[in-house]
Amino acid sequence: MNDINFIKSLNKTKPFLDHKNAVLSAPIRHLFMIGVIWYLNKTKKNIDLLEIGSWFGASTLSWAQGLLKYKKLNSSITCIDAWEPFFDMETHADQNYASEMEQLLETEFAYNVFLHNIRTIKKEIKTQHYRGKSENILHQLKDEIYDVVFIDADHAYNSVSKDIKSSLRLVKDGGIICGDDLNLQFHEIDKDFANKNKHKDFIKDPRVNKNYHPGVTLAVAEEFGEVSSWGGFWGMQKINNEWIKFSLKKMEVVYPSHFTKMHIEKAKSHFDDIKDSLY
Repeated sequence: MNDINFIKSLNKTKPFLDHKNAVLSAPIRHLFMIGVIWYLNKTKKNIDLLEIGSWFGASTLSWAQGLLKYKKLNSSITCIDAWEPFFDMETHADQNYASEMEQLLETEFAYNVFLHNIRTIKKEIKTQHYRGKSENILHQLKDEIYDVVFIDADHAYNSVSKDIKSSLRLVKDGGIICGDDLNLQFHEIDKDFANKNKHKDFIKDPRVNKNYHPGVTLAVAEEFGEVSSWGGFWGMQKINNEWIKFSLKKMEVVYPSHFTKMHIEKAKSHFDDIKDSLY
């Protein structure tokens, strides 16, 4: 069965995430996505959300679950993704992984799974997507139209920096800008080593001997300094045109209903490890 026939064979009412590359980020971070909706629940009647980098749509589904749980029934999710090959095969640390990802993009499998998955979102949540590079789309959007902007696209420094800078004006007062894959903050890393390798997707820091995305760490620190961060998910809130930290310490823990058993087990295990350090 080819990819198109496989996707056509899927249950039209159920998301498809039973693929080893379906959920690219650590599953725990989806708990904090829903946590952001929990945090905004008391101050926002409806929530309009922009997602930059959607892949299979796993995070889109998590955002939608949060909106539905907290009855934000006139809310919207807008997705931006090129769904086209972008990996630098010469510099990527894991050639096999990069090759697999490129194939999923070249064959349109990732895009077609995304389309299938967002069709399973309940109609109370309006969804739309723009297919193209964020640098070509973000500047066309109006100021202060989103309550949440989530950035999880290309992790090379130049791309992350552009996405952050182009997104700041899009966030409403009281809204949140957030993102994925902040494995280490700036104060934790070897700064010279990071700057020499900021064009790379993933490296091991010689100071703390941990893997991280130098482009994400550098771009986030350049714009905000130290940020709120939980298990690699980061965020800052806009209050009177200032960007401040916020707390998810007392958030309700909700596991995405579209997760596989493996994803839920990973999220639970990771959350148990860090829950006492949440702020």
